[in-house]
Amino acid sequence: MKVQIVAGLLAIGLLAGCQSRYSPNNWGWFGGSQSEPTLAPNDGYAPDYDRRPLVQQVVSMSVDQVPGGAIVTAVGLPPTQGYWEADLVSTYETESGKPAPKDGVMRLEFRIVPPRGQKRVSTAISREVTAGTFLSDQALGAVRTITVVGSGNQRSSGR
Repeated sequence: MKVQIVAGLLAIGLLAGCQSRYSPNNWGWFGGSQSEPTLAPNDGYAPDYDRRPLVQQVVSMSVDQVPGGAIVTAVGLPPTQGYWEADLVSTYETESGKPAPKDGVMRLEFRIVPPRGQKRVSTAISREVTAGTFLSDQALGAVRTITVVGSGNQRSSGR
């Protein structure tokens, strides 16, 4: 019995260095890893920025104080109906990706995705789109003015 155990352990030890499917190193769920060529382009990737256009007009904005910070809400008016996925995107960010002010101004761009194909113009109120974002007390520490920017105008609120 001892000879069989020793022979089994010796066989497992010898197979451990192999790249066969019988190797204990390859008994994991996904098996071993393999080196493959990268799919990255030779000139690198394009910078990561928001490709959505700015809303045509910022109709209104408000800053409401809440526990832990403030909620900035803005209403935008695109040229036609059908615009969607609206966000207020900070133009300046910390290294960790958090919104940050520059020279005491928190600048937020009102970004929105245009519709596919032709859409009706209809009334202004039916085209309005609302976007909002939360800004923490830490982000608002050095802020004197919050500005929401559209392609045709911008609205600011200061303290």
